[in-house]
Amino acid sequence: MKQEAPPIMAKKVTVSDMPNSVFINNAGILGQLIKAKRTELGIKLADCAALCGIGINTLSRIENGNANCTLAAVFSVLNGLGIKLTSKELTPAANTSSGRKEWI
Repeated sequence: MKQEAPPIMAKKVTVSDMPNSVFINNAGILGQLIKAKRTELGIKLADCAALCGIGINTLSRIENGNANCTLAAVFSVLNGLGIKLTSKELTPAANTSSGRKEWI
């Protein structure tokens, strides 16, 4: 009698922690943020890379904080995951003459 193989279960995505930082000031924190968002959504690395139009290795390097990834690849991932980067300096209230900040 032939024994049936057990059903293959899809590997579940383990949710990563959000970075413990107030600011995104380096590639490592940005990578942690991206990985946390991807895993929160339950998207596998390969699926996310395909969704964003980049290679798996590129996405892995971004999530691991490799500072040599292109901005185009990083923004493809941010847009694919619905992550918007914002700054108080870009808001209309900050751009009024009384609230304008000088950039050095």
